[in-house]
Amino acid sequence: MTRLKRVTIVLPLVVLMLGAVVPVLLERDDSVRASGVQVPEARVSGRTAGEWAKLAGEALKRGRLRKALSCIKTAESINPGTQYATELREIRKAGRRASEVERLTLRLAEGPVDHVVFGEDGAVVAAHRQATVLPGESLWTLARDLVAAERGLPGSEVADDRDVYRAWDALTALNGVRELEVGERVRVPLSFTEQTALADANRRDHQRIASASSALAAGDIDEAARLRGEFEERFVETTAECRLLDGALAVAIEERTARLELERELELVEDAREALARVPEMPRATRHSDRLDVLNGARATLSEAEAFRGGVQYPDAAELVARLLSEETRFTIGTDGTVLAAKPTGVSYTRAARQVVEWVLERELRSSGRSFPYSHEKSADEKAWARYLADAARAAGESGTDFTALLEAVDEAVELRLPDPVAYFVD
Repeated sequence: MTRLKRVTIVLPLVVLMLGAVVPVLLERDDSVRASGVQVPEARVSGRTAGEWAKLAGEALKRGRLRKALSCIKTAESINPGTQYATELREIRKAGRRASEVERLTLRLAEGPVDHVVFGEDGAVVAAHRQATVLPGESLWTLARDLVAAERGLPGSEVADDRDVYRAWDALTALNGVRELEVGERVRVPLSFTEQTALADANRRDHQRIASASSALAAGDIDEAARLRGEFEERFVETTAECRLLDGALAVAIEERTARLELERELELVEDAREALARVPEMPRATRHSDRLDVLNGARATLSEAEAFRGGVQYPDAAELVARLLSEETRFTIGTDGTVLAAKPTGVSYTRAARQVVEWVLERELRSSGRSFPYSHEKSADEKAWARYLADAARAAGESGTDFTALLEAVDEAVELRLPDPVAYFVD
């Protein structure tokens, strides 16, 4: 059977089947409607298209144009089409209007003030800013735009009323009655509202001067300085009242600084003296490093105290610290208790060793004056000294040092390493 014949036979069958199916579908749709079951309305983030459109309208009323545009586009996306075209046009129209108002405001009412003259009471005598002329502009259109910027409206919505004529008079007074050239800079007067705001700021600054002066008289320097730092305009800084305040404030701050520095200086000196008083309470034999820390700290504290005024202000304390540090660094005690000492020329080993022991113990070794055959009557220090020298000789031998050479090196400078004397001598 050819393909054409097959199609000829199948086509009537398809038509018959479609005729049977369509009524069934229609009947199902009618049955759903008849049953009263509602199809859920589409939502985005939990809201229907109508709810998003309502949010857009509320945002538009509050001037939140970006949110309004976002909401109406979300509503459109739920049920694609042009069902919110009117609302969308209103939002975009409001956006264009707001952009025009913002442009006018930035250009004519919020730029930097190029020239301002104040009266003695802070009122504005003369003031203007500058603006660049655009194509098609004249002094009259600038006057209308000035009024529009002050009212927060686009220029197209301002009629040629009395305010526009007043603005034109001000513009011609500043620039003369003439035709404008594109790109030139013309003087634009400040609005009455701006001039009033400047005058009000000057008035508030004068009140701050009075309040600061009162605070200063009461001894509250910080409050006076705070008020002085909150001036809104620079005009008040040119007044005699402000100059008087600045002078008095500078003197008060200087006096307070000097007083605080003196208090701190005396406090540091007292700290140094208290530290020096603690040194004798620390046994050198067991707390040598602590004594060094305290003395170095006292020296640094005194140095900080004297830096406030320069020079040596406390010579007695400084001399005492220097002397104690010199004595404390005369010899060096190792972490294991051994003592490192430099034996100078002309001093015997035994004399140098005795000086080291007495330095560590912070006392002189007691002598009995007895000798053989009364050795048993010798003092405890003398007996300990004999043991100490014997152990020193043994330690020197173990380290490879000729102890005899040490004893004979009277006329030589020698570095000595001596045992910790604390274990030998008892107070």
